[in-house]
Amino acid sequence: MNNKVIMSLLLASIFITQNLIAETYEVPPSSSTNSHVPYISDAAMEQCVELYNKAKWLGNEIGSIQVDSYSQTSVNNYNKKVAQHSQMTNAFNKDCAGKQSESAYKAAQKLNSQNKSLLSR
Repeated sequence: MNNKVIMSLLLASIFITQNLIAETYEVPPSSSTNSHVPYISDAAMEQCVELYNKAKWLGNEIGSIQVDSYSQTSVNNYNKKVAQHSQMTNAFNKDCAGKQSESAYKAAQKLNSQNKSLLSR
């Protein structure tokens, strides 16, 4: 292999690794304006943490997409991602927003641990 091909492969692998490492799960914000905050199960909170972060990452991806307005495929792909993001946000707002769990932090740690084990394979 020539040096350009090797360098291209190396740069591509670094870029992919950085994107995977950059996606660490965070605990969604949980604040309420009233004194009663509904609790959800730990399993439900884990799903909420995952949904919150995947929607956040998809939103970041959407923000960096350059749409070719002359390409119907490009426009359709962009619109598909926007619709998916909207569905994820709506689901989070319906099922998760304003709710708490004893283990939101633990759920984020568990998901990050799973991510790390996937990266080390």
